[in-house]
Amino acid sequence: MKTIFLLAFALLTVLTPFAHASPPTTATGTFTASFTVLSVTTAGGNTIITVNETATLTGSFVGTRIAQGSEIIHPDGSFIASDTGTFTGTLNGEPGSLVIMGHSTGVGGTGAGGFVVNNGTGGLEDIHGYGPFKFTATGPTSTTGTYSVTIHT
Repeated sequence: MKTIFLLAFALLTVLTPFAHASPPTTATGTFTASFTVLSVTTAGGNTIITVNETATLTGSFVGTRIAQGSEIIHPDGSFIASDTGTFTGTLNGEPGSLVIMGHSTGVGGTGAGGFVVNNGTGGLEDIHGYGPFKFTATGPTSTTGTYSVTIHT
């Protein structure tokens, strides 16, 4: 009986099609972002800013990301920020939309963080990825930066 089960398992293993994922690719480029301040509050010496963000991406991603987020600025000038938004445009020429979540830290007007990319639609439906970004403030409510995202399908 044990031999029959092992033979059946071996036969199923051989007959089961293999799932093939594409090798990861790297999406790189630049972005500019502007922020509309929705609220500013303070707590424990920290300043908490809630914003809407509009970012224009170029390079592998070409399009616009609309996001909502918040930034906590500590008394020493360091900050932590996070946001979630929808990118609409193309990735390497494929049209669609993606949810992009970002998290960053920094001091003053410079910072770095990471993106998580998923929940695509259209030609980007099976896309997910992650990667770093860096940015520098270009004004009180604007930044510019670079990104590098490892993309999986």
